[in-house]
Amino acid sequence: MGTKRPGMSCTNCQTTTTSLWRRNSLGETVCNACGLYYKLHNINRPLAMKKDSIQTRKRKPKNSIKAERSIKAAVQRTVTSGVKIENLREYHYTHFFDTVYKLNNTLPERGIESL
Repeated sequence: MGTKRPGMSCTNCQTTTTSLWRRNSLGETVCNACGLYYKLHNINRPLAMKKDSIQTRKRKPKNSIKAERSIKAAVQRTVTSGVKIENLREYHYTHFFDTVYKLNNTLPERGIESL
């Protein structure tokens, strides 16, 4: 997974393999680990933290069938709840005008019909 460029090494830890080469504030080449460490802590990465291998993330594989079922279930719950988009739109307009009325203590000039 790591890239190895001939003649390139990290200015901080001297590693020659990294997933991504970066530049520090002085423009020197640093490995991904040292670059990210400096960005987070504003100090150079200690040499004691150097590892022999590149640490990779252990992501869970995407399960497209499970995700698809989840989306279908959410849509089904929305459909069976009886809530219509028009009702939601009217609710939002009403809520907006109620808020305006409370803030101004007056009714707005235009009602829902004019929207």
